[in-house]
Amino acid sequence: MMNNNPYVQDILSQPQALRSALQGYPSQVLNPLITDLSNGRFDRILMTGMGASLNGSYPALLRLSRLPLPVQWIETSELAHFSGGQITPHTLLWVISQSGRSAEIVRLLELCREQPPAALLAVTNETDSPLAGAADFLLPLNAGAEYTVSTRTYLNTLAVMGLAATQLLDEPFQPALDAFYAAADAADLYLARLDEHRQTLTPLAESLQNLMLVGRGSSLAAVFNGALVLKEAAKFPVEGMSAAQFRHGPFEMVDSSLCVAVFGGDEPARRLNLNLARDILRHGGQAVWIDSQPEPDLTSWVIPAAAPLTRAVLEILPVQVLSIVLAELRGFVPGQFRHLGKVVLQE
Repeated sequence: MMNNNPYVQDILSQPQALRSALQGYPSQVLNPLITDLSNGRFDRILMTGMGASLNGSYPALLRLSRLPLPVQWIETSELAHFSGGQITPHTLLWVISQSGRSAEIVRLLELCREQPPAALLAVTNETDSPLAGAADFLLPLNAGAEYTVSTRTYLNTLAVMGLAATQLLDEPFQPALDAFYAAADAADLYLARLDEHRQTLTPLAESLQNLMLVGRGSSLAAVFNGALVLKEAAKFPVEGMSAAQFRHGPFEMVDSSLCVAVFGGDEPARRLNLNLARDILRHGGQAVWIDSQPEPDLTSWVIPAAAPLTRAVLEILPVQVLSIVLAELRGFVPGQFRHLGKVVLQE
């Protein structure tokens, strides 16, 4: 086993890093923004990031859509090059970047100097980064040094964004904080059985030809980031998309060579996702069900139960385990970069 591998160590250390994010979350930072939001200072909230940072912000986006103003979610490269007009003098620009210094973030900061938003809210792990220096309001990830593919920073992004959304929605803060602590404990219990999970996933991984990850709602964070992790850590080609989009065309790919991992998610979407998984089986494909409750007629990867607010923290874990198994089977060191570095400095 390769539990001394830096990527595996990053995975195993996620629960403690998550607790560090919760302990260090500066709830008072957002108080002026909460006031400005209620006073109508902003005409929109524009959330942006790249890779795991953007993926980890998706559940917060869904929750903030309850607000009576537009909430946008745009990849930073597209925002800086093509959609900069969306940054207005009344925009709350919310930038999520683990490093705070990737090429697209630097370009966006240049644009903001020429075209300043009403306020820049930053979420980053590097508090000495260009992003942190330019921010009007800063929420640190407190994930510590991460050596390879995003693991701790991704989970901490989910938590920090979730807590910030709770504040901006004026929802009770302590129950949300408690729910994330409970998720950290659940992740600890799951990862304590890492070798057992690896053994469970190995038979499927040995025969895997084509893989897709699908889900709905907040599960799309795990769908998008899971696909990214498998490509980055295991060099395995995989696509992630919404379960609804999978119905609209890609379902034609279903045959014995295709495995579709379906995230259960929340009701009423859970029922729709379960119907999709069974339809994939009925048409000769392979379906894996990822949920806190197994389904007797489906291959199930069981994750710990969690509140809807924190389910995304647990959903990524079996995909991380699969990335270790696939990398080893394919002759790669799990999580080791071949062509890139930890921070992407070139557009």
